[in-house]
Amino acid sequence: MSTTSVVPEALPELDEPYSVSEQQLKQFWRDGHIRLNGVCNADEIAAYREVIREAAYANFGDMPDMAERDAYGKAFMQTLNLRYRHAGVKRFVLSKRFSSIAAQLLQRDRVRIYHEQALFKEPGGAHTPWHQDQYYWPLATDRALGMWMPLSDVSLEMGPIRFASGSHKEGFVGQHAISDDSQAVFDELVAKRGYPNWQQAMSAGDATFHLGWTIHGASPNVGTGMREAMIITYFPDGTRVDELSNPSREGDAKHFLGGRAPGELADSDMNTLVYP
Repeated sequence: MSTTSVVPEALPELDEPYSVSEQQLKQFWRDGHIRLNGVCNADEIAAYREVIREAAYANFGDMPDMAERDAYGKAFMQTLNLRYRHAGVKRFVLSKRFSSIAAQLLQRDRVRIYHEQALFKEPGGAHTPWHQDQYYWPLATDRALGMWMPLSDVSLEMGPIRFASGSHKEGFVGQHAISDDSQAVFDELVAKRGYPNWQQAMSAGDATFHLGWTIHGASPNVGTGMREAMIITYFPDGTRVDELSNPSREGDAKHFLGGRAPGELADSDMNTLVYP
């Protein structure tokens, strides 16, 4: 089991609240996503960046040459459930600040964690095709939410996250895993519906939050630095497990919902009640 060199007690607690305004709440439900600046300050994100980077690189494993990867593998380096192996990552992931933002945006009093992942895009990494997260998440709710936070400053050249604003209103639009095919299908849908394409450079410690049905992706990393980001996913307490309608959902139910079956409450030991 890998361990990080920074002890959790030396890390910021991230318990101070971050208030979401009524205007921001309206924008979130209008667009299906929102950017919030300074969710972590410079000192906080610098401390956690070292912990998360060390944990992520210890768990990414060997990556084949870019030419040998599929569209998913070319898009990013990914490792999940680091909180079970690294106490410092756990402290970050279970932060009350982040979960309180999720509760405010979802307009629910109690929220649980679904999973967390380190998602790094290498220099030369390809675009992340358009997709919907809830293709993967077997959660019977329209209020599942993902936070995307860069650990260091991300320019447009480095391929930050991008959204098709308003696309969450489509709901489920088909069995489309991240692939070249999903890019083509959603490109056509986004163009047909006229959804605006939102993408911005972001500073370390800023964060975006988006609903599970919001169509999103990322552009290629044509810069010279690694695009490092941490993702945490939440859902309201009381949510039940949805149909396991594809192999990815079957795997997610096993690895992130403690093996819960469709119709059962998504309240396994893996899905910690993180707010309040």
